[in-house]
Amino acid sequence: MYVALAVLPAEPGSRLVLATAGGSPAWLLGPFAPLGLAAARGPLAGPLFYAGLWIALLAYVAVLASAGRLPRRAAVAAIAALHLVFLLAPPLLSQDVFSYLAYARLGAVHAIDPYAAGPLAIRDDPVFGFAGSKAAASVYGPPFTLATYPLGLVSVPDGFWVLKATAALGSLAGVALVWLAAERRDSDPVPAAVLVGLNPALLVHVVGGAHNDALVMAPLAGSLLALAGGRSGWAAGLGTAGAAVKASVIAAMPFLVAGARRRGRAVLAAAAVALAAAALGVAGFGGHALGWLAALGENQAHASSLSLPSLTAGLLAAGLPGDRVDLLAPVRLAYAAAFVLVFASLLRRAWRGADPIAMAGWATLALLLCSAWLVPWYVAWLLPPAALAGSRRLAAATVALTAWTLAVAIPF
Repeated sequence: MYVALAVLPAEPGSRLVLATAGGSPAWLLGPFAPLGLAAARGPLAGPLFYAGLWIALLAYVAVLASAGRLPRRAAVAAIAALHLVFLLAPPLLSQDVFSYLAYARLGAVHAIDPYAAGPLAIRDDPVFGFAGSKAAASVYGPPFTLATYPLGLVSVPDGFWVLKATAALGSLAGVALVWLAAERRDSDPVPAAVLVGLNPALLVHVVGGAHNDALVMAPLAGSLLALAGGRSGWAAGLGTAGAAVKASVIAAMPFLVAGARRRGRAVLAAAAVALAAAALGVAGFGGHALGWLAALGENQAHASSLSLPSLTAGLLAAGLPGDRVDLLAPVRLAYAAAFVLVFASLLRRAWRGADPIAMAGWATLALLLCSAWLVPWYVAWLLPPAALAGSRRLAAATVALTAWTLAVAIPF
């Protein structure tokens, strides 16, 4: 079923490849184009893909249930093979990878600050038709944006496939680091690696959709490996590097400090990486370098359809005066307050000796549940701590969250 999810959407005009809004060239559909299913163009594309995701999720749960008995070579081969399949798939259910390229081309080709303008500023650029969020300026960390600038100087197809390969390799690196961290914690690495590497949201959205969350997950997994090995500075520094791509993952940072053998060294390392990232951003984009942080608040103001704050506001609107939009602000504040309380409690426990990796996992889960903006690829932030925590409840909650997000981004 995983293979079908990657192969069958590779059809001209596919509703599952949102970037076909800009056309369906062969380089976009990739090597699976001869195998694409005509139904991917029709009204049943979304429901069929959604059903396929559920079959894949059930297979994932079945593998997790028997992961302790899986041969190591079989687990590694399955993870590697499916990463390759989704690497070769067209960009599934998102146009974000072309937004990355649009921001790179804004700066590198057109000398326009990507934190001050969106793709609308380059309507005649070859990337424009494929990009999403055309009016939005970049919401990603300046180090990531600057790192993509060289891709603005190559063709759009070349840039696209480089980013696809980067997502797949970043995801595999995260799995490998989780494996090593599990061994360092004297745990069986196979269940941990399988929980991460075969997760449907990771494969379909992060690898298939080429989201940069792989570049958040890999340094986060590296930081947990360093923490397990007593490398306090490396743990905090790598965690901060992940937050320089997407700031939301910073929720795990205090736990990396709380669990460090040398907390002072961890604080200094985190501060050094943060200052270096800030200096790089200011050098590249001046005062606009902090604009990406404001986007976090904007996302919370908009809310995605399946986030708990959005659903709660909708339910309240059925019995109270006002509509969902009117009620979203107070509901969002209530969820934010709940998150702060849960986060403080977890951090207190970590400071007093509870497993910091498990506490970081629960805190990340709380962040995702309380956030007004929830999309499937954010599950990647939760996978490394959930895999290493040794908590069946946290692993089950991670699977449940994956199941909850399956309907997001599906064109029903």
